[in-house]
Amino acid sequence: MLPHDNLEEFQDPANYDLEEIPGAGARIAFYAALARQVGDPVLEIACGNGIVAIPIAQTGLAVTGVDLARPMLAHGRGKAERLRLAVEWVEGDARQLDLGRRFRFVYITGNAFQALQTRVDQSAFLSTVLRHLAEDGVFAFETRNPAGHDLSDQPDETFWFRYVGVEGHAIEVSGTQAFDPAAQVLHWTTYRRWRDAAGPHVRTTRIACRFTNVADLDVLLREHGFEVTQRFGGFEGEAFAPDSPSIVSICRRLEPGL
Repeated sequence: MLPHDNLEEFQDPANYDLEEIPGAGARIAFYAALARQVGDPVLEIACGNGIVAIPIAQTGLAVTGVDLARPMLAHGRGKAERLRLAVEWVEGDARQLDLGRRFRFVYITGNAFQALQTRVDQSAFLSTVLRHLAEDGVFAFETRNPAGHDLSDQPDETFWFRYVGVEGHAIEVSGTQAFDPAAQVLHWTTYRRWRDAAGPHVRTTRIACRFTNVADLDVLLREHGFEVTQRFGGFEGEAFAPDSPSIVSICRRLEPGL
């Protein structure tokens, strides 16, 4: 068991926007284009504070976002209200969710699929997706490709990036990582350091992500009633290669008998 709830990274949604949105342009464009192509209603699982859900809603599509992190949902709701967008925000666990209706487009992004720590969790999640996916619907998601990432233990703290936070302070972000090969889980510890009139501060957060290789992923998807119709190595149409950084999958329901 993890000595934390895997939600520590998601308790400061305003600064989360500042950290994540600058690098999210291609990802937002990818899922927004898919949503326009497939049509609504749209369901984002692990929607966070709406980094992708809100731009999709801005295109006029009906969007429902589900997440476990209450602060992220509250922040997303506030952003949507300021933009006068009627996004539906639901607090819920993706492994147990049952909204009682189906959606033409279901997706999970931000590598949130990797928060599913075990095969049991992954199976429960995919059952949720199938339960909510329309018969002619599309399910899309991405996950980091283990063959495209350095999964070595890195116990020495390494500087990652810096930015100016919502309070106007320069925040330096650094971290360490440790990989559990048996569980296929990488544990990151992140340190955010800043200084203000009261002196220096540090906020420490931990998150663990499961790395699933493409072969195991395809078996898992097929076992739960999905077929992959398209696959990319990134969000700009890159062909998937063994060492691609991402496994981006677009899926439909598996036809009966296949």
